[in-house]
Amino acid sequence: MNRTSAPLSRRDVLEAMGWATLAPLVMGRAHAQAPATAISQLPLKTTGLEHMGTIVPDVEAAGKFYARLFNPNLSKEKDPPLRYYVTLGVGYLALGTHGNAPKGYFDHFCALVEDYDPAAMAEQLKAEGLPAGKYGIIPDPDGCGFQLLGVPGGLAKTVVPAERIVPGESLVQPVHLDHVVLRTTDLEKSLQFYRRFLGQETRSGSHHEQASFQIAATRLDLEQAGSGEMGRIDRIGIKVQPFDPKIVARELKTMGATVTSQSHRGLQFTDPVGLAMELQPV
Repeated sequence: MNRTSAPLSRRDVLEAMGWATLAPLVMGRAHAQAPATAISQLPLKTTGLEHMGTIVPDVEAAGKFYARLFNPNLSKEKDPPLRYYVTLGVGYLALGTHGNAPKGYFDHFCALVEDYDPAAMAEQLKAEGLPAGKYGIIPDPDGCGFQLLGVPGGLAKTVVPAERIVPGESLVQPVHLDHVVLRTTDLEKSLQFYRRFLGQETRSGSHHEQASFQIAATRLDLEQAGSGEMGRIDRIGIKVQPFDPKIVARELKTMGATVTSQSHRGLQFTDPVGLAMELQPV
C-alpha cells in the first residue's frame, strides 16, 4: 500500500497507476472481440498463475536486487517510465513505481486463461454482479488486482531487452511462481469471489481460517487478516532449482534483505523495501 501523508486506497492505486501503466502491456496481448456465443467463461480454464505486478520506491535499485537474485538479463519497457521485468523461468516479476511510494507492495497477480474472450468475460462478470475491472485486472473484495490474460502470456511487444545492471550469475535459478498468499479482511467474502473463477477451495487451520485454490502447478492461498489489518497480497513463493540456503541467505543479507527462515526445505526473506518471498527447491 502507498502509505503517504495523503494515502491512496489500493483501488485508487489500481485506477490511477496500475491499470493505466499496464494498459500498453495488457492491450498488446488482449485480443478482445464481441462474444459470438453464450459459452460461460467461468470457472476459468487456467494453466496457472504467471506473474506479479510489483510497486517499488526505486525501480533501478529493485532491478539490481532481483537481477542478482533471479536473472541478470532483465527486460524493460521500450519507452519511459522505467519498468523492469525479471523472468522466473515461467512467468516474471514486473517492477514499476508510483509517485513517492515509501515501501514496496504487490499490485496484482495474473492467471493465464485458455480460450479467453475478454469481451465475453466482461459481459458475464457484469451479469453476475462482479466488477469487470480494466485491462483484464479485476479488483477482489479487498481491492487486490486479479488479472486475466490469454494463453500463452509472456512479455508484451512493448518490452525489450535491458542492458545488464549487475555482474555475474544469479544466486538461484527460478523455475516458476509457486504460490501467492492473500491476507483478506473477510475470508468468506473473498472465497465467494474467487470460487467464481477457480472452483472449490480446500480449507485448513484449526478454525478454517485459511483456504487454498490449486491452480494447475500453482496455488492461491487466502488467510484471514487480523482485526484492523488491511487486506493485501502478502507474500509469494517461487520454485527454484536446488540451492544452498546458507550461501543464499548470507548473500541476501549483504544485499539488504532480512532472512526470516532457512532450512533444507527453503528460505524466507523480506527484501529491502518490504516485499516478502519464499524460495522453495523443486
